Amino acid sequence: MDPRDLSDEELVARAAASSGSERDALVNVLFSRHYERVGRWCFRFTNDREAAADLAQDVFLKAHRHLADFRGTSRFTTWLYTIIRHESLNRLRRAAPVMETEDALEDVAGDDDPYDATERLHTAERLRVLLSEVLDQVERVVFTLHYGDDMPLDSITRLLHLENASGAKAYIVSARRKLARARQRILAKGQGL
Repeated sequence: MDPRDLSDEELVARAAASSGSERDALVNVLFSRHYERVGRWCFRFTNDREAAADLAQDVFLKAHRHLADFRGTSRFTTWLYTIIRHESLNRLRRAAPVMETEDALEDVAGDDDPYDATERLHTAERLRVLLSEVLDQVERVVFTLHYGDDMPLDSITRLLHLENASGAKAYIVSARRKLARARQRILAKGQGL
């Protein structure tokens, strides 16, 4: 039987029972079946083709390494998208939101108005600190994905597997309330963002 005619779960089972080039061929059929969808998902997360390609490669490497861990209690696509979710969140946690000093200086030097560029960098850093102090981790991730990456709320709900009735929208509402209260406290102290 042609491996392309097998279901994802059958391909995983056959790959587990195989070795060498036969196993590699089965895994290639399995992954090529999902490569485009994984790439699109990664692009929606990163909004950058190169970063999406890197993320997709990390996802497939992790899936390849842990293919034997797939137990068949869920669909293969569910298992694969769980890996995408974890890798995406790990990448978000590892992302350095603050520019390196040299990059920041180059941006300031290349700007028409260095004062404005410096002020924008300073404001961005203060905003990052405010978000980390005021919002919990899920709120921060949802807020960043929605407002920073323009990701739709329903996509965020699926990506993060949010089980609450309102999904990501509830976290956005909560984050906005917390940020409004924090803004009021800052303004009351006479400080600005």
